[in-house]
Amino acid sequence: MFGKPKINPYEEDLKQLIACMKEATSGKNAPVDVSLFHDAQVGEAFNALIRSNFTSNNVFVMRMNDAMKEIGDSSVVKNMIEEVNSQAGVVGSIHSSGEDLERSITNVQYAVQNIQKNSRDLTTTTQDCASEINESILTIEESSREVNEINTKLLDFRENAANITKIIDQIKDLADNSSLLALNASIEAARAGEAGRGFAIVAQQMGELSKNTTGCADSVVNYINELLSNLDILAGSVKETTRHLQQGTDNVSQSVKNMDKMAAKIDDMNANVDAIFEEINTQSALTEEFIALGNTVAGGFDRLNAECFTTGEHLFKISRRVDGVRSDMARGRAELLPLDWITVFEVDHLIFTWRQYNNLVGFEHLKIEQVNNPKGCKLGKWLAAQTDKRITGSAAFKQTYDRHNDLHRHAVNCFNASAKGDREEALAHFERAYDSYKQLMGALGDLRRVMRSAGYTEETNISK
Repeated sequence: MFGKPKINPYEEDLKQLIACMKEATSGKNAPVDVSLFHDAQVGEAFNALIRSNFTSNNVFVMRMNDAMKEIGDSSVVKNMIEEVNSQAGVVGSIHSSGEDLERSITNVQYAVQNIQKNSRDLTTTTQDCASEINESILTIEESSREVNEINTKLLDFRENAANITKIIDQIKDLADNSSLLALNASIEAARAGEAGRGFAIVAQQMGELSKNTTGCADSVVNYINELLSNLDILAGSVKETTRHLQQGTDNVSQSVKNMDKMAAKIDDMNANVDAIFEEINTQSALTEEFIALGNTVAGGFDRLNAECFTTGEHLFKISRRVDGVRSDMARGRAELLPLDWITVFEVDHLIFTWRQYNNLVGFEHLKIEQVNNPKGCKLGKWLAAQTDKRITGSAAFKQTYDRHNDLHRHAVNCFNASAKGDREEALAHFERAYDSYKQLMGALGDLRRVMRSAGYTEETNISK
C-alpha cells in the first residue's frame, strides 16, 4: 500500500514564487502573503523586491513628472506662434500698404503728368495772350494817333469856323452900309421926282438885297455857332476817347507786365512740377523694390510660420509621448505617496491647460468629454475620495476644489469658442483658464502645507 507523495517545500515555494512573478509582470505589483511560502524568507525577499521596484518607479515617475513641468509648459511655443502670427499680420499690412502706396504714386504720376500738360498749355496760352495783347496795344496806339489827328483837324476846323464868323461880321457891316446907302438913295430919288424913279427902284432893290444879306448872315452865324457848339462837344468826346484809349493802353500794358510775371511764375512752377515728377518716378521705382522685397519677406514669413507650427507640433508630440509614459507608470507601476500625488496633479493640470491651446492651434483635436470632466480627472477623483476631515475641512481644500472647477469651466469655453472658429474669443478664454491654473497651483501649495501639518510628511526624493 502506497502512502501520500512526499511534499517538497522548495518546489512548492518555487511554484508560488513563479506565480507571484507572473502576476507582477502582468502589472499586479501588490506584496504577497508570506504565509503562502514554506520558507517565509522567500516571500519576504519577493516583497522586498516589489517595494524596491515601487521605490524605483516612484523616483522614475516623479523625475518624469519634474521633467514634464518643463516639457508640458508650451509658453515658448505659444509666444512663438502668436508672435509669428502677429508679425505675419504686420507683414501682410505692410505688403498691402505698399500696394496702396504704389497705386497712390501711380495716381499722383498721372495727376502730375496732367499738371505738366496743363502748365505747358497755360504757358503757351499765356504767350499767345501776351502776343495778342501786344498787338492790341499797337492797335490802340494807332487809334490814339488817329483820334489825335481828328482832334487836330477839329481844332483847325473850329478855327476856320471862327474865321467865317469874322467874315460874316464884315458882310453884315457891308450889308448895313448898303442898307444905309439904299435909304439915302431913296431919299434923293424922292427929291428928284420923276427923274429919280429909276434910281428909286435901284435903291429899293439894294435895300432888299441888304436886308436879305443881313438875314442870310444871321442864319449863317447861327449855324456857325451851333457848329462850334457841336465841335466843342465833339472835341470833348474826342478828348474823353483819347483819355480812355490812353487808360486802356496803360491797363493793357500793366496786364502784359502781369502776364509776364505770371509766365515767369508758370515757368518756375513747370520746373518744380518737372522736379516733382522726377522725384515721383524715383519713389515709384523704390516702391516697386519695396513691394518686391515685401513679397520676399511675406514668402519667408509664410515659411517661418509653417516651420514654427511644425516645431510646435513636434514638441507637442514629444510632450504627449513623455506624458503617456509618466501617466502609465504613475497608475500601474508605482505606489506614489499622497504628497507625490499633489505634485502629479500640478503637472497634470499644467498639461491639461496647455492642451486647450494645442487644440486651438490644431496640434490635437480634443473632444468635449476630455475637457468637461472635472470629476473624472485624477484630481477630481482624488478630491472626492478624501475622508480625512483635517484635509477636507480646510480652506485650502475648498479653494483647490473651486479653482479646479474654474479651470475646467474656462477650458470648456475655450473649446467651444475654438469649435465655432472664433480664435480671438478662444484665446481670451485660454488666458482665463491659464489664470485659473495658476490659482489652482497656489491652492494646491496651500493644501500641501495642510497635509504636512496633518502628518503626511513623506514624499519621493528624486535627488537620489
